[in-house]
Amino acid sequence: MSSIQLIVFDLDGTLIQSNIDYMGIRDDVRKLLKDLVPPDEYQIIKDTPTTILNLVGLVKKKDTLGGLYEKAWQLVEDAERIGYENAQLDEDVHSTLSKLQLENFDIAIFTNNSRKLTDYGMKKFELDKYTDIVITRDDVEEAKPNPEGLIKIMNHFNRSIEQTIFIGDSWLDAETAQVVGVDFIYFGDSSAPSTRRKKIEVTKVVNKISEILNYV
Repeated sequence: MSSIQLIVFDLDGTLIQSNIDYMGIRDDVRKLLKDLVPPDEYQIIKDTPTTILNLVGLVKKKDTLGGLYEKAWQLVEDAERIGYENAQLDEDVHSTLSKLQLENFDIAIFTNNSRKLTDYGMKKFELDKYTDIVITRDDVEEAKPNPEGLIKIMNHFNRSIEQTIFIGDSWLDAETAQVVGVDFIYFGDSSAPSTRRKKIEVTKVVNKISEILNYV
C-alpha cells in the first residue's frame, strides 16, 4: 500500500497546457545582456543552459544604470500572458483531481509562474477548488530548481519525504524533487528530462494525468 499523502503538481506543461515560448523568452532576455557584458562573457551566457529567472537575475546584477531589469521582467510577463490566452486543460485533469480529493490526498501546486498568471490560470480552469496551497515564484526567495517552495508545501501539511510525490514536465521539476529526495513522476510523451548537474531518477513516466492514480 502506498504511503503517499501529499501530491504536488507543477502547473504549466503539466496541468495546464499553454503556448508560452520559453525558448523565445530566454533568447530575448539574453539579448538584453549583450549590451551589459563583454563579448566573451556574453558568449558564455549564450551557450550555458540556465533558467529564465536566473537570466533575469543576471540582468539585474549587470544593469548598473537601471531600466533593463524592468524591461526583462516585462518581456517575461508579456510572453507568459500571451501563452496563457490560448491555454488548454487536458480532459482528464478535473476527473483525476476530483478522485484524489475524494481519497483525501493533500493536493498542492508549485510553479515558477508569477502569482498573477497562476491565479488567472487557476480561476480560468477552475483548479482552485482542488488545491489546498499554491506556491509561485513570487512566494519564494529562490524558484525551482531550488526546493524552497516544495519544502514549504511539505511543512504546511506536515508531510515527510516518504509521504510526498512531485509531478512535473521539466528538468526543473525533476531536479527540485531530487534535491529534496521525494519521488518524482515525469509527465511527458518521452523519457524523463536531463538536468544540468544530476542524473535524474524518476518513479514513473506518464503521458496522461489520470495515470498517476495507478501509482499513489
